[in-house]
Amino acid sequence: SAPINTTIGFVRAASSSSSSSLSIQYELYGDTSKTFYLNSSTGELVLLNSLDYETITMYKLTIEARISSTIAPCFSEINIHVLNTNDNPPDINLMFYPSVLFEGNLIKYDLNANSTLLATINLKDLDESTTNLSLSINDTEHFQIQFVRQIKNGLITESIYILSTKNNSQLIQQDYYYLSLNSCDNDQPALWTNRSYEFHLKPNENLCYFNQTNFILDIKENLSNRTLILNKITNEFCQNMFYSIDDQDNFYIDSQLGDLYTSTIFNREERSIYKLNIKAIDQYNKEIKTQLIIRILDEAGHIPFLIQKKLKMNRKEFSSIDLFNSTYCHYQTIIYDYFQLLSNCTLVKLTLPVQGKYLFYIQLNQKYNYEDTFLLELTTNHTEIFIYAFLQSQWMIIIPIGLGIFIILIFIICAAMIIRKRRYNKLHHNKQKSSLSSSSLSHSDDNVHNKYDAISTLSKLKVHDDHELSPSPISAAIYLVQKSASSSPTRDDEGYSGSSDASENPLPSDTTIIAVNQLVEQYHIHEFRTRESIASSTYEVPKRINTSRVSPDVSLV
Repeated sequence: SAPINTTIGFVRAASSSSSSSLSIQYELYGDTSKTFYLNSSTGELVLLNSLDYETITMYKLTIEARISSTIAPCFSEINIHVLNTNDNPPDINLMFYPSVLFEGNLIKYDLNANSTLLATINLKDLDESTTNLSLSINDTEHFQIQFVRQIKNGLITESIYILSTKNNSQLIQQDYYYLSLNSCDNDQPALWTNRSYEFHLKPNENLCYFNQTNFILDIKENLSNRTLILNKITNEFCQNMFYSIDDQDNFYIDSQLGDLYTSTIFNREERSIYKLNIKAIDQYNKEIKTQLIIRILDEAGHIPFLIQKKLKMNRKEFSSIDLFNSTYCHYQTIIYDYFQLLSNCTLVKLTLPVQGKYLFYIQLNQKYNYEDTFLLELTTNHTEIFIYAFLQSQWMIIIPIGLGIFIILIFIICAAMIIRKRRYNKLHHNKQKSSLSSSSLSHSDDNVHNKYDAISTLSKLKVHDDHELSPSPISAAIYLVQKSASSSPTRDDEGYSGSSDASENPLPSDTTIIAVNQLVEQYHIHEFRTRESIASSTYEVPKRINTSRVSPDVSLV
């Protein structure tokens, strides 16, 4: 505990009488930490830095004394021993348990217990002389400490205490607390250390929990929908909770009360074990979880144990399947003539089974009343199904008969078309001959009428003596039309007299025709085409004709 700049002592070196007039110089070696200072002229040794007995207890230094470079120097060692004093106060380390320490400085305690363990307190003193560390607290009404043990490890003395609450039922009266820890090393001189803590104490929400961590509930298969199967499974400390489940298709839970109901009609052959995860959240968004296993019992009360209840696969791909991890399955030699059930709950194939559904009853020998069902559905590929269904159905006979009838009808239709084509070609040939004779006659008539300028302006003259359109039995309807330049090729119906069975295409506008009595009348001009016409023919509307230039023997209608 010597202060800095304390003079430790003086170093003296003596010289012979011949060199007594020369001054002696001193130099210090071995002080790597620069703890000491040696005056080179006077030999005074001074303390530069503080000493710590617990770090270094003795310093070994070397001092050199010399007069000149021509005279050999002399050396001496000096040992400086550090004496121990009680200079280190105790160190306090408080470690709260994670189970009670929440966010910030919030501490949770168990309201249902008298005391809750909060933290471990470690006291440590580095002085060798210290042998008895003590600890005290300010609030003994709400807190208490318990001494565990004290350890002496070389120079270090360590003591361990446990901090806990006291009278938990009274802690709810307030939530803010101040705790002061005071430790003394009980040495000479006595040194003290104080640590103060401020925190909030609240009842632990973990007081709200499910009555069990895992539940197993057995219910009958024939229960109706919305049947109450389980009441609230949390304790009385759970208030204002919101309950939810992960399987809402088969079950329903009241989100406020926590009561559990069924929401479907169960089929034990489809599924017999349900794992339901239940979650409850309080108003502080703190949640607790548990898992509920629900087993569906049959009418005889058999307990199920199979998770996988059915399998569908191709009958040629199936060889075996492990139904349950157990060696207590009831051995069954032959089932449905195709399968065998081993004692390790493995279902194996003996021969190739046929397509269909197979229901197996699995029992456990050393488990009383444990029996479950397994459904195996074996299928075939689409090609096999189609061939098998075709061979077994009446279409095997109907399809060939239908194909034969269809081929016969095709032959009949083709023969009729050939015969009709031949008849048509023959009639067409005769019609062409008639058309040629009519054309020559028309040519001679045109020469007679060339003196009439109005008639000569018409390139074609067609006569249709339809009595239905005639105004009187003695007169005939005459149609004057002029074929356009883009008309179709020469038609074989020109000069045709009588009714025509050819198609009629009315012109898009009315045509003005001048009658004999100088009256203008409106008529539609029709085009008559033969069956051989390919391109559509268009006729121009005839121009108005000056009746004074028309022969009075011509009656224009």
